[in-house]
Amino acid sequence: MFAHTLCSPLPASGVVAGGLFQSSLVEGSSTHSPISLGKNPEEIKALVVTMATKGVNVARIAAALFISRLEIEAIAREEGLPLKRTALRNSPRAWSLLDISRLSRAWANGEDLSAIAKRLDRTVMAVRKKRAALGLPARERYAEVVWTDADVATLLAHRERRIGLQRIAKQMGRSVRSLQRKLVSLRPAADSLAIPTDPSVVLTWEQASRLTPEERRGRRWQVRNSPTGLVIGFSRNACTTRWSVEMQHELAMRHFAHQSPDAVAEDFLLTDRTIVSQSGWLHLPRRSKKDMRNTFDPDLYEVYLNKMDYVRRECLGKAGFYFWTTRRNGRRISRLHQQTAVMRSGD
Repeated sequence: MFAHTLCSPLPASGVVAGGLFQSSLVEGSSTHSPISLGKNPEEIKALVVTMATKGVNVARIAAALFISRLEIEAIAREEGLPLKRTALRNSPRAWSLLDISRLSRAWANGEDLSAIAKRLDRTVMAVRKKRAALGLPARERYAEVVWTDADVATLLAHRERRIGLQRIAKQMGRSVRSLQRKLVSLRPAADSLAIPTDPSVVLTWEQASRLTPEERRGRRWQVRNSPTGLVIGFSRNACTTRWSVEMQHELAMRHFAHQSPDAVAEDFLLTDRTIVSQSGWLHLPRRSKKDMRNTFDPDLYEVYLNKMDYVRRECLGKAGFYFWTTRRNGRRISRLHQQTAVMRSGD
């Protein structure tokens, strides 16, 4: 139906089925299986219909699928779909047709999002949103990638050594959620019955660690190796926690004891980004990576605290908020209070 000899506004015109979106990978730059963006006219037609229905500009459809506008208009007439022909934005950060072509080609070849973002000089989130806005086919998720016996053995070996999930995910090239789902699927059926279903019951760390973050919503659990028996939890509607004074104090203890952020995150069952962010609000000092430890030794807390000459001080501008600063010539007002509207307005 479609003549591939029609002119296209792009260099690689016409032959979508002729090799551009075939299953060959880009050597050295792909970490995902390639996907098909139209190996035959039926797939091309389906993608055009999807993108036109989403309101994608006809010029961008042509750039993403490497076909001419005449082919797109023929499909639209056959399906009775309106085409968006408004003028494209002309701003420094607007997506050009060349950017869309490069995104479509790299996405079809299975390149990683971070590599595509670096090539286009954009953020990973911007690339992800533009892919969704264009209606390009989604890739298979990390959790759906086939697990080999060797992958499972590697995962279990790392867990026996008490290595954090985030570090394992980075080494194995998978997402943390994918590892969590795999661990849940590997546990015996009897284990799931051992976890209390009553949300008022405080879970042990071992019980909570076998649940995904979504399953821990509205639940509370014990922090592993906590000298004070600290209990934390998520809210009912999101995987977030409200930091209490006790939580902040134990985080500071582990920080001064030189426990690494990912190890603290594993003991708290939170993300390392959450730990690092909260450490910044508490003004905890920077540490050398070579001195960091995976385990928590409470005896080291007092040693390094005295060595660094740090004290816990209440913020003068926010009653009840404590942060850490040097004993001599230290701060009196926390960074958190300085960024409040009251402080910025000068009231």
